[in-house]
Amino acid sequence: MKKILFISTALLASLTACEDYNDQFNLGSQISDVKKGVAIKLAAADYATVANNATNKEIALSKDPENGTYVAALEAIGKNRYFADKTEAEWFLPAFITEKYPQADAGSRFSVSYNMYKAPSTYLADFKNLKEYTLSNADYKKVWAETATATYLSPSTMKKLPEVLAGAMSNPAEGDMVAVNYAYSEFEPSAGGGSVVPMVYQKVTSFDGEGGNYVIAAKADDGNYYPFGKLSNEGKESAYMYPDPITVSESGVISQDDGAEQVIAIEATENGYTLKNAWGQYLYQNATFDGFYVSSSKPAEAGEWSISPNSDGTFALKNIARNKTVKLTLYKDSYSYGCYADSKYTYFSDPMNKESDKFTIKDVTLPEGSKYVWKIDDSHGYYKGSAFVNNKNLVSESYVVSSEIDLSKATAPVLNFNLAINHLRENLATDFFTVRVSSNYTGDVASATWTDLTYDASKVGSSWSFTDQSIDLNQFKGQKIVIAYGYKSTDKCAPTVELKNTLVKEKDAKYWDVCLFKEVPENEVAAAMMRMTRASGAYANTAALYVYTNGTWAEYAKEDVNVLVADPKFYAEIGTDYVSKPSIIFPVYLAQKFPYAVKGEQVAVVYKKTADSNPIVEEYTLNGTWAASTNYSTRTTIFEKAADGTYTAQAGVYLDEALTGGNDGGFTVQDIALTGVSYVWKSDASYGWKASAFMNNTNNETESWLLTPAIDLSEAMTPQLSFEEAHKFLNGNPLSEYMMVKVSTDYIDDVESCTWETVEVDETQWSDGQSWDFYKVGPYSLSAYVGQVIRIAFVYKSTSSAAPTWEIKNVLVNEAE
Repeated sequence: MKKILFISTALLASLTACEDYNDQFNLGSQISDVKKGVAIKLAAADYATVANNATNKEIALSKDPENGTYVAALEAIGKNRYFADKTEAEWFLPAFITEKYPQADAGSRFSVSYNMYKAPSTYLADFKNLKEYTLSNADYKKVWAETATATYLSPSTMKKLPEVLAGAMSNPAEGDMVAVNYAYSEFEPSAGGGSVVPMVYQKVTSFDGEGGNYVIAAKADDGNYYPFGKLSNEGKESAYMYPDPITVSESGVISQDDGAEQVIAIEATENGYTLKNAWGQYLYQNATFDGFYVSSSKPAEAGEWSISPNSDGTFALKNIARNKTVKLTLYKDSYSYGCYADSKYTYFSDPMNKESDKFTIKDVTLPEGSKYVWKIDDSHGYYKGSAFVNNKNLVSESYVVSSEIDLSKATAPVLNFNLAINHLRENLATDFFTVRVSSNYTGDVASATWTDLTYDASKVGSSWSFTDQSIDLNQFKGQKIVIAYGYKSTDKCAPTVELKNTLVKEKDAKYWDVCLFKEVPENEVAAAMMRMTRASGAYANTAALYVYTNGTWAEYAKEDVNVLVADPKFYAEIGTDYVSKPSIIFPVYLAQKFPYAVKGEQVAVVYKKTADSNPIVEEYTLNGTWAASTNYSTRTTIFEKAADGTYTAQAGVYLDEALTGGNDGGFTVQDIALTGVSYVWKSDASYGWKASAFMNNTNNETESWLLTPAIDLSEAMTPQLSFEEAHKFLNGNPLSEYMMVKVSTDYIDDVESCTWETVEVDETQWSDGQSWDFYKVGPYSLSAYVGQVIRIAFVYKSTSSAAPTWEIKNVLVNEAE
């Protein structure tokens, strides 16, 4: 058979070379590739294809060669994945269709569904110049004046918030907004006024840079906390610190009695912070001594300190001028504080939050079309590796290689780092992420000898949660090594790897970083506040949105607008001061905050996306689940190919689907109830879409909806619907209870959570149910939906009395003539 086919093909090729071949056999009119009713739904990658099409680039340039306006607009289509308006779609989609169906003949018709820009909700324009402010202890003092000593607001003092903002926000302009964080209690301070609210010291895991009163203490291996800040007696000018342990409760609280004498006043300076102990002494260092100096006045040199969080909840307290870090250590059976260079207690340390000379990326195989595998995620502060590009898993291999690590004097070295892996798809982590060590690496990954290390892969693969990894390096003591983190991917799986905080140190090194305990009020509301870990102001637990209007600050409120400000309690619950993955966090949060919201309801969420940024606003819409509101909607345009090879958008034709020949028209099915069958609707090449629930000689009870693509009537005048249908086996039951046509203007993805209107049909037009002859139904007016985007549903129902067969084809929505 293959030989005969080959000869026939060759013969046909030779015949087509003859000038009179078509004339002799008159085959020209028979060889055609006319496409009818082909439905194309643009995928995300298709917009880049449209933008990169050579013909479209010529079209865009020709429309404004001097300014390149439309060249920029075309590029924006690829980036945004939507068209700015219908005109753009009609300009640039024909070339896309031609590229997709190069052999299509004149008369071919394509129904193309695509995303088109939708203006955001008008109220979002209110959210301009949005900033954040957290009330300080000084603000609370101004609020309460001489009436009480309280570091929170109560119902009687809420009215003073505008006054606080007036003093805090300089040169506000009309419409400026501020998200205000403050501590709030329903309870007023105790009667009589002037009462002193007792203070306690609560452990925190973040530091917002405002300063204030803190107890600074480190937890040693004996389980006790040792406070930092005082030399052995007030008269000394320099020494190491040998403190006695301090009591910390299980909830991380130091009492006023224990903490008051250990308070360190942290005050912001131009470059960092000064530290002043309870004796009124400032702490500083000299050039060589690893202990501390104290002075009653601000030191002229080496008196500024930096405070940065570690991954384990502790803080690195570093002298900026000397580049030494405060550490609690065990020396000669006594716990003491000193300030040490990194080399004293580590062999290698890098947070991996920015580019440095401590790590180098070495690519072996880059993903096709990509310039990198590993990169530093600046907004979150870690290395990130992935070869998932343009919605495809691509083959790659790349390494993050450390600089040389000297273990020549090590006795029990250990490697620690934080690792997260997601999208592993049940594959083995070790096949995609490796940790290797080499002692002969000279810059070429391939030529070095590597030893694979075993890490804990049991908790990675399907989440963004970082895991603490620790690997023994004892086999490499006495050597100089490099560490390589390896990423590999395949065309079946390209997970995302996140990596940070590499530390190589002695396993049993007796050096501990400090913890921060912030001064907070002990009162009725304090118990709730203590559960939080956010160290803002005076332990804010509430947030509100204020706007500057008509010369004063007022709480923002607008009818029919829901606003949710992410407050300190929310940030405490997620364990950070910002939301890096809002698409994961907020759908759950909004479901909790708005349990009775209805489909289509919208909420403007005010939150911080990075720790150091001002708040932003993002709107979320409920469509079954909460999701960020899109700035586009679905539109459908029909294109027809003319004899000259050009495509034109069919004015007045909004949907034209034959639904035969194997083309489903882009229609979709949603089953509501299936009993005794696995499906109802099926696309049939000969009869269009066909529905039946008769199976195994039984009428099964079902309900199933057949939905058209989105139909854009935004420019329609007198649209109408018509289609052809055939049905049988109603068994004398009323047609209107088994076969219905409905229209929705707010359908998203669930027929049960949107609004539908039933099209009143003329049953005399329909099939008599006695034959399989198709009858043309309609046209039915759709003028009520002019200016909107609609979906049409053909609804099939069956009962134990009847499970009819229903066939639909040649669905047309067009302008009435």
